[in-house]
Amino acid sequence: MRRVLPCFAVILVVMLSAACGGDSDDNPVGPGGTSGSGTGTEPQITNTTDDFQYQINTTNFSTNGGYTWRNTGTSARVTQSSNLSSGNGTLVIRDSGGRIVYSKNLSEGGNVTTEAGPTGEWRIEVAPANVTGTISFRVQKN
Repeated sequence: MRRVLPCFAVILVVMLSAACGGDSDDNPVGPGGTSGSGTGTEPQITNTTDDFQYQINTTNFSTNGGYTWRNTGTSARVTQSSNLSSGNGTLVIRDSGGRIVYSKNLSEGGNVTTEAGPTGEWRIEVAPANVTGTISFRVQKN
């Protein structure tokens, strides 16, 4: 009985650590929590394999959110259609190896294809600073 109790205690600690721990990349919202600062700080996000959409109408919005996105292709088509009246920020996309394959100012518009990268878990990083207006973009497998 004495040996069973310490073994059980070790197993319990390991199980609790695994349940409570986690990698922040598994968080669909990522660093910064579900929202940032400002008015209208909860973006509408669709995050499915091969299709990611982000939109927010906001006032004085700042955050540094990052999202894990599954891309089964080797590149992606990025459509930016934001309308910012003030502030600035960037949209950065990293391939599954962590290499930056796309980086643009949030105020830029248009359709651009990312550089090629390996398939898998890509990272979409949105970093607006004191933005007033609409941030809107879509990333799709190319």
